[in-house]
Amino acid sequence: MSADKCRNVSAVLRRKEFVSALSSNYLCLMKNIQSSLAACSALTVLCFTQTPSLGADVKGYSVLKGQFFIQTGPEDLVLDSDFGFSVLASVDATDFDLITEASFRTGDGTSKPMDNLGDSWSFLDTFETSAELDAAYPWGAYGLDFTTVNDGTFACDLNFPETPLPPLPRLVNFSDVQAVDPTKPLTLTWDFAEPPKPDDFVEVYITLGHAVVVTTPGSGEPGAFDTTDRDVIIPPFSLAPGLTYSLNIEITRVASTNATCYPSGQGAAGTLSSTSTDLTTLFLPTLRLLSGPTNGVISVEVLSEPNSTVVLQNSSDLAKWSNIATNAATSGTNVFSVTLTDQLSGFYRATKP
Repeated sequence: MSADKCRNVSAVLRRKEFVSALSSNYLCLMKNIQSSLAACSALTVLCFTQTPSLGADVKGYSVLKGQFFIQTGPEDLVLDSDFGFSVLASVDATDFDLITEASFRTGDGTSKPMDNLGDSWSFLDTFETSAELDAAYPWGAYGLDFTTVNDGTFACDLNFPETPLPPLPRLVNFSDVQAVDPTKPLTLTWDFAEPPKPDDFVEVYITLGHAVVVTTPGSGEPGAFDTTDRDVIIPPFSLAPGLTYSLNIEITRVASTNATCYPSGQGAAGTLSSTSTDLTTLFLPTLRLLSGPTNGVISVEVLSEPNSTVVLQNSSDLAKWSNIATNAATSGTNVFSVTLTDQLSGFYRATKP
């Protein structure tokens, strides 16, 4: 795995809600790292909930079938070897330690134990092909059985009718994320392998390790994306220099909901397609004064990437900047000697052309 070990599902303890069009109910797509599983296994949790009632123990519960791919080139999508085709189940609590036990019930009545993640209980099973996933977890009836501290014990059923996986997203301008200048706006453009359905919803988010750094709004929120949206602009200075992030594009399709089993939150079943790729930001030039002024001359050092062109600029008011020298040192260490004059007094900075 790359610098972002968890790739498509790396947003640890992520609490991003996707507001649905289902009156006051909320659709949330949550990511939770399950550290007990090998290779940073993670759970993507699809859940419909109402705004939790005061004292409610559970936000919602869900069963999700998904496919996870990694984009390695402009046209190249490869199956994520860690998550591939997965079934994911979760019961999500409103706070830590409010669920005492939980299990995932499959169509044949088998009860599978779930892992306690503190503020949720989760189950993950991964396969190499969609056929293997569907054979092990066919379309039909599923259930989540859980006991809470204050609300009691529940056995909630979820009907999971055959629901094709949404089309895979693909980043169109793949080359643009290989060397991103974080001081400038970044436009991300995507398309799909085939037209999505009108009620599918899309989210784009960028993570660094376990932290969500940038995300588009959830469904129903101001500015939320529908399936006609194909681009987003990441504002300048949203990302730090010299780092490798994970860029994720996801599309989700709801199959069914259950609003009656648990009084304070809904359950949902759905399918998900997720594509991730590395996004690398440039190491920005760093400037320091080496010496001077001596005989009217100062020596300025600018550290940058090897063979990277840097521009030394001068300003008298921090508003208007003028280029005074350019260099591209093989080592990345650029040294400038500047003769001070009335025109070259004031402030200095280093930038890229």
